[in-house]
Amino acid sequence: MSTPPERPRGFLINTWIASELVASLLEGRLAEEGVHSGFYGTLSVIGVWGPLTPSKVAELTGAPLTTVSDRLRRMVADGDVERVAHPGDGRSHLVQLTAKGDAHWKQGWPALQRTIAEVTANLERPVDEVEGSLEDLIEALRKAATAPNPVS
Repeated sequence: MSTPPERPRGFLINTWIASELVASLLEGRLAEEGVHSGFYGTLSVIGVWGPLTPSKVAELTGAPLTTVSDRLRRMVADGDVERVAHPGDGRSHLVQLTAKGDAHWKQGWPALQRTIAEVTANLERPVDEVEGSLEDLIEALRKAATAPNPVS
């Protein structure tokens, strides 16, 4: 009989729980503003750092390129994102927000600001400290995701 795997460290389950809470909280707050939350995170990534290649969107979000490509196709079809020629690579393209997508993104800003204020007010540590820890965690997760998977 094999032994069960070692219980995961608490930070992994806590990270998952935090992810679920963030998604639920933002979905509700965005809905209060009349903003559909589907793909809002991807819309935000493109709004903040765009125009971007689909590969860069995948890298920034941590989602597989196939998932991002499907998401971008749907966002293009919805009119929130457009594909434009890549100025440095004729074989590639960039994605950027359309005027409609930019308006959709900005419509959610009041909800985001309220949510940030609510969460910040409930933190027991300074927000800069929490943000630094999250950035460290994101970097560690990116490294783990790209490292070769050791054979058990």
